[in-house]
Amino acid sequence: MRLFVFTIGLFISLFTYGASTHPVQKETKSDNEPPKIGNFALPLSQQPGPLVSFGQNIIEKNETLLFLFADDFAGVEKHFVDVMPSILYGITDDLSIFINAPMAVSYVQNEKKSSGFEDAFLQLEDAFYTKKTSSFVEQATLVMNLTLPTGSAQKQPPTGFGSPSFFIGGTLSRMYVDWFAFASPGVVVTTKRNDTKFGNQFLYQGGFGRHLINIKGWMFAWMVEADGQYSQRNKIDGAIDFNSGGNVVYITPSLWVSSKKLILQLGIGLPVTQNLYGNQTRDSYLLVANLGWTL
Repeated sequence: MRLFVFTIGLFISLFTYGASTHPVQKETKSDNEPPKIGNFALPLSQQPGPLVSFGQNIIEKNETLLFLFADDFAGVEKHFVDVMPSILYGITDDLSIFINAPMAVSYVQNEKKSSGFEDAFLQLEDAFYTKKTSSFVEQATLVMNLTLPTGSAQKQPPTGFGSPSFFIGGTLSRMYVDWFAFASPGVVVTTKRNDTKFGNQFLYQGGFGRHLINIKGWMFAWMVEADGQYSQRNKIDGAIDFNSGGNVVYITPSLWVSSKKLILQLGIGLPVTQNLYGNQTRDSYLLVANLGWTL
């Protein structure tokens, strides 16, 4: 319980610090803005963003978006299917809250099966720096989330960490009329319960993309993301699991389609490097889809 309270306190403290950082940049707005063409032809919430990388969920104040995310992850002797309904709300023009409730539709690994709720999480994102010119918009954000143990660490395969975890990371993006690019490092810090602790995860992500065409209010764009994850080894009942942890990097090309209300993203990810500790089966592919609707 004390660790849980500490986690929540740290989460709130980090967010308060991030939200109060660089107040001048948050208050200063440039009169110059890119023309409303290409990537900027639609409102902010409908402009291209990452599919599998975290963050960059800054929208206008009081705006609400509903999402349904789904993925199909396969490898040797393993197959995982997830769906995740979520809601994104703009608290201010620089601050958003993102509530996610993922579910394991079908988890299969080494002939063992599981399904059910995964760990739900609450995410806050603060845009502490925004620069606008006549040719681009550049933005840096602080991202933090708190994950609740609504999944199960006892199921095989597990659908959650079994204890709270928290995440802190940052994003830096720049968008032009035609091109856009971003980078986003972060870390997932897990907590221990009953002498079991899943390894911390270190994320290093980046990507770029290009506007394709606008047709009668519809925007089309493509992007390529590189998503790396280094995981420390797990500890089960106080003993190190030497068949856990390692480093995996995925390359995920995707298509973006949006209108003033609808967002649709489709992508396929392939592992380009897998350095897994001990005896672990390798990954094969990742299919990803995301559907969004602006209220």
